[in-house]
Amino acid sequence: MRFMVLIADDEQLERDAIELLINSSSLPLDCIKARNGREAVELARSHSLDIALLDIRMPGISGIEAARHIKDLHPRCRIVFLTAWNSFDFAQEAIRLGAKDFLVKPTVNKEVLQLLSRFTTELGSSSERELQNVLNLFSKSFFSALRYGMVSEDDMRSYFTLNGISTDLGIAVVLEGLEESTLRLSLEQSILRKPLQACYFPSEDRISVLVFSSQPEVLAKELEKNANDRFAQPVHLGLSRPFESLQDIPRALRQASQAFNHAVALRIPLFRYDELIIGGAWPANLKTEDMEQQLVEAICKGLLPESLRLAQELLDWIAFQTDNLTEVQMTQTYEMILVVTRTVRNQVGNFPYEQPSKTNLLEMEQYLLDFIHSACAKVQEDRLDKHARLFATMRDYVEDHYAQQLTLDHMAKLAGISPSYFSRLFREYHGVSFVEHLNTVRIRVARQLIGSGMKIQETAAMVGFTDYSYFSKVFRQIEGVSPREFQQKHS
Repeated sequence: MRFMVLIADDEQLERDAIELLINSSSLPLDCIKARNGREAVELARSHSLDIALLDIRMPGISGIEAARHIKDLHPRCRIVFLTAWNSFDFAQEAIRLGAKDFLVKPTVNKEVLQLLSRFTTELGSSSERELQNVLNLFSKSFFSALRYGMVSEDDMRSYFTLNGISTDLGIAVVLEGLEESTLRLSLEQSILRKPLQACYFPSEDRISVLVFSSQPEVLAKELEKNANDRFAQPVHLGLSRPFESLQDIPRALRQASQAFNHAVALRIPLFRYDELIIGGAWPANLKTEDMEQQLVEAICKGLLPESLRLAQELLDWIAFQTDNLTEVQMTQTYEMILVVTRTVRNQVGNFPYEQPSKTNLLEMEQYLLDFIHSACAKVQEDRLDKHARLFATMRDYVEDHYAQQLTLDHMAKLAGISPSYFSRLFREYHGVSFVEHLNTVRIRVARQLIGSGMKIQETAAMVGFTDYSYFSKVFRQIEGVSPREFQQKHS
């Protein structure tokens, strides 16, 4: 990977010397040159910059001013100032702009190369991290779509080929969260055939693994036989039936997830999906309503890991119960999400949340998981201060409904407490009385409306005042002038 360096100096000799030094080195750098600050900014608009070497004193726009513009265009660009002088003011401004270093002119070749070498190393590491983050994000999105059969066979084949996979056969494994390196080592020790061909998809409470082999049945037996002894710590594993084509992978992933949930529930180290079918491991009297209630209780206690596990178990149960028939599964999943979210919102209180949509299984699952995260966070927040979130909501309510006839009694009723208690707590949390806050919001909007040319009496009614005299009095108290004086000043 190569990086772009801008050299901006009004002295041609200095520009050319630095360019020659860079081109003669082995550093992965390309150069562009500017004769002044204005030209430097123009080049920054048309090029992606990684490093900028800027002379402080240039005609027109100084190096400091050019750096401001370059930072706006390229926030991560490394800025280095070239200066023949030193001052406290320069140092202050350089620090504020995030300058990485400065070089005293005339520059010394060794210092320039050392500095640029350090920058290229940092930039290379940063690029690798960014690429890895993008790949991780892509892998997560790919897996989510894969579970619900939303990835074409061609896209699957491309993804797996990039990951060194050379067969379409294998099994899916779901197990409790381990570091990927630890998991990889344990799997390699559990499986006799080498090298191991596998794709790993970590999430918050589990890791899903696709292990590929031309003999998936043998692979499953090896895992079952050796896993308990080979894993570095006690874990729960769920094994799918073998998949014999790429199209079977989504079903295998769901099977492994269902088996994993049973391993956790039964507190056993390993559970195969076949045992669900043969042994009827789902309790005969298991009901969706009971599972929904368990999930609601966990969310309302703020138990995030338990809530996520129960949500996945419930989603897997619906898939199992409907035999993965997409339309039926979608309907039952949507109905379950409606029940859970409505019940939680009623119990947690002050929890506005967008209603779910019956789109597709992937989006509905993501909606449920996001809802659980948000709800558990609010429950935990309420534990620290049971009124903080309520009165933040009340403040926001005033911002949205200031034009209505809001009264202390109305607000107290919304909050579910007495007017006197509401009044005391509102002042405690916001430092002013409810009426003072309401008037401040209304007058803030009134200023904008009057400034835009609206008539004063129309403005008073627009922001919620029914009495013009009272509006005028409140306006003067807050603004220090009457509405008429304000209008004349801003007309």
